[in-house]
Amino acid sequence: MKKTLKEIASLVSGELSGDPKIVIKNISSLEEAKENELTFAIDEKAVEMFNGSKASAAIVPKNLKRSPSKPHIKVADIRLAMAKVLGLLEDKSSLTKGIHRSAVVSKSAKIGSDCTIMAGVVIGDNCVIGKDTIIHPNVVLYDRTVVGERCTIHAGTVLGVDGYGFAPVDGKYEKIPQIGNVVIEDDVEIFANVCVSRATMGSTLIKRGTKIDNLVHIAHNCKIGEDCAITSLVAIAGSSELKNHVSIGGTAALNDHITIGENTVIKGRAGVTKDIPPNSVVSGFPAQEHNKEMEMQANIRRLPKIAKRISEIEKQIKKA
Repeated sequence: MKKTLKEIASLVSGELSGDPKIVIKNISSLEEAKENELTFAIDEKAVEMFNGSKASAAIVPKNLKRSPSKPHIKVADIRLAMAKVLGLLEDKSSLTKGIHRSAVVSKSAKIGSDCTIMAGVVIGDNCVIGKDTIIHPNVVLYDRTVVGERCTIHAGTVLGVDGYGFAPVDGKYEKIPQIGNVVIEDDVEIFANVCVSRATMGSTLIKRGTKIDNLVHIAHNCKIGEDCAITSLVAIAGSSELKNHVSIGGTAALNDHITIGENTVIKGRAGVTKDIPPNSVVSGFPAQEHNKEMEMQANIRRLPKIAKRISEIEKQIKKA
């Protein structure tokens, strides 16, 4: 990589301060950056670190109270700038288009143009994969799974595994056949070791642009809206629906047959037991409005002091 600061400022639509001809050869962290390297300083504390570092330049937020003393680029959205700049260094050398010789692909599957199907992938009967999609090693697509265009499915993920459906009969469990499928729309990224169960009937659906972190479980007949962000170790029970732009923190769990309104944020470790209205921020178990949960937790922490004070008052009354 060799880019001038002027070229990088143009790439991120930023405001450049300093010599536009400085050549950037690499991008690094604040702690490790050297001469001719670019770094990121996200707040005032990081700016101080940058000023004392060997880095030649930094990308910083536009709303800083105090600007760095060294060359820098101010941007409105530092995370978006980070995405664009780090893309200059992304190594895609292992992403050879085509189907790896060790992949097992059903003759009835339909693979779009310019797809990358890597080692150990298994693609079942009547699956459909859209163009420019990347399927990383050891992914399994059960029969009839549909994956859209420009998707990325990371290693070890399983799409279309049986939904967990059983009918109790005389103390035993009778399996309910799961005859549906999984549909993944365009521009979805699913990270490693995610399981998405196929529908009992119809489709388990993940809509356009959604991003799903490692080790997430999405049960049968769930509907996940557009541009949702689901982080690691989340579990979503069957037939639940997330409307568009829902964000879920790590290790949260959602009950079955509930609906989460659009633009809602579910904090990490929350247990959601009922419908949540749009534009909510919830946490705790059972999940409730985040501010109420914080107030309740604060009151709980005061209980030992309150109990101690009550005990002191009781002793004083006995002595009286």
